[in-house]
Amino acid sequence: MFPMFQELAPHDPHDKCGHHYAICLDLKNQRFEVLDSMRSVADADLTSHAEFFITNVKETVNRHYENSKVQIRHFPVEYVATTNQGNTTDCGFHTLEYFAKWEGRLVPAVTAATVVELRKIYTWN
Repeated sequence: MFPMFQELAPHDPHDKCGHHYAICLDLKNQRFEVLDSMRSVADADLTSHAEFFITNVKETVNRHYENSKVQIRHFPVEYVATTNQGNTTDCGFHTLEYFAKWEGRLVPAVTAATVVELRKIYTWN
């Protein structure tokens, strides 16, 4: 899995607001999976950002592992439907849950109560 951060206002030097999401390279199912708690495949900013990264991963793997038995250049991109966050600030918690629990089948259910518990855990740690 790859943690992703996208600046939401890249041309404004004073606005460093951004959004976290995850990209998973699923070798078993031969695909890339994009997990985003705020956007879907219909969002052009998400698709252009994710597919730019995925294209670079494919090129890098092809360049450095061209003789590997596993080739990923043909892997499609799947935008996984996830639970939408209820605000614009909890994307990091959703992404952390994807990293902790994503198995390629069931999307972890992240609720407002889950975020409250995660805030407590991370504060304590």
